[in-house]
Amino acid sequence: MNNKWSRRSFTKAVISAQALIATGALTLPVACAETKKTEGDAPLDSQQQKTLKYAMDEIIPANEKMPSASEIGGVGYVLNILEELLELTPLFISLTDKIEAHSLQHFSSDFSTLNKDNRIAVLTNMEQSEPELFKVLKDFTYESYYTNKEVYELIKYEPHTTGTFGPEMTPFDEKLLDRVKTGPPTYTKI
Repeated sequence: MNNKWSRRSFTKAVISAQALIATGALTLPVACAETKKTEGDAPLDSQQQKTLKYAMDEIIPANEKMPSASEIGGVGYVLNILEELLELTPLFISLTDKIEAHSLQHFSSDFSTLNKDNRIAVLTNMEQSEPELFKVLKDFTYESYYTNKEVYELIKYEPHTTGTFGPEMTPFDEKLLDRVKTGPPTYTKI
């Protein structure tokens, strides 16, 4: 498999994936479906999946209220996308290989064995030296997280499909502007 990507083919693949999701040709339920694959049939091997997991968890770590990106299935989301769009597989292989290369170059260790500060340093370095590849990691991490029903519930988000009106809004109370209208300007006239 050729891991050499031109800027044009890289951009085309990412835009194609995002466009397919946006248009519904690749549906979020397919992408978000639980993944129970063995290493032999997954587009990324176990080490690449482990690297992706730790990288995603540094972008969206867990806290006392919210799960991390991998805890809600971020890696499975990416694997499902790769199953549907096989042409993106070399991109993610390149991504995980670059993370590991940066880790070995700067810390002489696998990314998954580094402490949190060193993993962040590797990703920060990669963001500066490989901004387009880092953007793929960041975008797919956010997409996997903020399209997850579990996260919707935790942030109290109520999704509404395009073309619908969404939730009923309470009418705006004009009296809320009275104080602003009667007060002096808070800007400088030039």
